[in-house]
Amino acid sequence: MSDQFQTEMKATFLLISLSFFLSVSFAQDRLKPGAIYQQGEEIFAPMVGYKGVVPDGWFGTLPQDEEVFLMIPNGNTNGYMFISANQYPISTLKENWKLDFSLTDEIVVSIKGVPKIEGNNMTADFDVTGTREPFAGYAVAIEGGFGWTIVTILLSPVSQKETYLKNFDQLLASSVIEKPSIGTIYGDFDWAKFLKNKYLMSYISSNQYKEQDEIWLCPDGTFRAKIKSKGRLVVEKSPYKGNNKGTWTAEGIGEKGLLHLVLPKQNDVTLKMEIKDDKIFINGGRFFALEYNDCK
Repeated sequence: MSDQFQTEMKATFLLISLSFFLSVSFAQDRLKPGAIYQQGEEIFAPMVGYKGVVPDGWFGTLPQDEEVFLMIPNGNTNGYMFISANQYPISTLKENWKLDFSLTDEIVVSIKGVPKIEGNNMTADFDVTGTREPFAGYAVAIEGGFGWTIVTILLSPVSQKETYLKNFDQLLASSVIEKPSIGTIYGDFDWAKFLKNKYLMSYISSNQYKEQDEIWLCPDGTFRAKIKSKGRLVVEKSPYKGNNKGTWTAEGIGEKGLLHLVLPKQNDVTLKMEIKDDKIFINGGRFFALEYNDCK
């Protein structure tokens, strides 16, 4: 991919308003930022109810901190497909598509003719000016009926348009829009599943003060802990300070959950878990959650 087109596509991400395609890396089946999806692999965004399949000869990714799924062809040829979601009806998108928009200082995308609407679908061709080689654009919007409109876009060198349109049609044929299965990014976050094989650690350090709390959670339901804070992790008092072993369970689906620790000859402990912006909090304190595979 040329440096110019890398710049162009970065600008595309910044200029096209495409929301709620973000996913978290903890989910198994949902889109994972930064992961590579090869041809034939499923694209799944449960917050907007979209499913599709990467077409033959292409691969895709959800770039970190971006809100659009990008696909490019295998090999050294240029070409781009995008999948996005927004909450505009087709009637509003029709007016938006009539406006020219700039991808870079040189590259401008302009609608060619009038958008065509058939039922809940809208299509349009676009002229692309300012590229080093002639490019053309084509877009399809599908109003899914559940509050979301899915937009798929093809930007192709004119010389490859016929071939890439076949790949684009394959993407459209695989696309399914259904009722969203979750309402928030962490709507299907499973705490019991996530906490298996995890090392939880909080560390605070200054010139006069150091504090480190650690918990190792094994998949067989056992744990060990090394608590150095004066009870901040568990209770106001500090009977749990020091080294401990016991068993654990977790419950909760969504942003908040509970971690239960059972310690021999001591009262059971329940910790309040929460995830915000991919960060883990225990009883309101920030903890790092790392994979731990040394359970015996």
